Amino acid sequence: MSVADSFFNVLAFSLAFALVGLGVFLAHKVFKITDLTCEASFALGGCTYGTLVVFGFSPVVAMIIAMCLGYFAGFVTSSFINYIQIDSVVAGLITVGGIQTILLKISSGRFEKLIGNSIIGNISPWNNLIIAFFIVGVFAFLFYRLMESEYGLSMRLAGNGMLISESMGVDSLGIVQFGLGLENALCALSGALVVQISGHFTPNMGSGILIFGLASIMIGEKLFRVSGIKTAVISSFLGALAYQCAIKMLTYEGMYAMGEEYNSLILAFTLIMLVALRQDSSQKNLLKNY
Repeated sequence: MSVADSFFNVLAFSLAFALVGLGVFLAHKVFKITDLTCEASFALGGCTYGTLVVFGFSPVVAMIIAMCLGYFAGFVTSSFINYIQIDSVVAGLITVGGIQTILLKISSGRFEKLIGNSIIGNISPWNNLIIAFFIVGVFAFLFYRLMESEYGLSMRLAGNGMLISESMGVDSLGIVQFGLGLENALCALSGALVVQISGHFTPNMGSGILIFGLASIMIGEKLFRVSGIKTAVISSFLGALAYQCAIKMLTYEGMYAMGEEYNSLILAFTLIMLVALRQDSSQKNLLKNY
């Protein structure tokens, strides 16, 4: 693969992963929820898309089904949180465990040979970049418009507490269910795009997605001045884009070739550094007030 093709693939991967930044932003910043389900929905979307395309489904239909399954995963987690009163982290772990069990069972059964040997990303890197740019651009714009709308304001009210939102006539339970469903639908779409670009998928492909999303939000806040919901959405998207682009340039075959196995280590180190810098800057701002 030429340097130009490698560069196009890096950009396509970065665009695909930028959707994760938007999804994690919705759960972490808007609803104040740490949702682990995104790791399972990313893998669910990727494996669903890959398996359906291998069996002859249209890529568009496969992508829509992958998003619907991702939405359902978020709906299940939000139901645990809203109606059974389970902590969000525990609810996410339950959903992740169930989804990963299903995916591992499928991959170790009669589809194992098919999944291992099938290539989905059989078009040129330039075409993959165009597809990723169009799909991600449309969904990022729709997400941005949603956050600007009255329903987006209702989402932020629901994230500030059930008593506040219900006192203003907002159905917080329904909004949280829709919001977590949307978050995981975006992560599932991201997983489907990654499978389209890379050409392979595994049940564990979503490992570290939540950490990536959190790091993307922090990077966006460092790179851009966040003064409202509009800039917060844009900074999360661009932070994810910049971070994934940097990681792929370091680890992608044909570029610097550190190896994909270093992804989790780079993610963890970057997140620790961002948290440390954040605490240092907050302490300096506190000292300025005295």
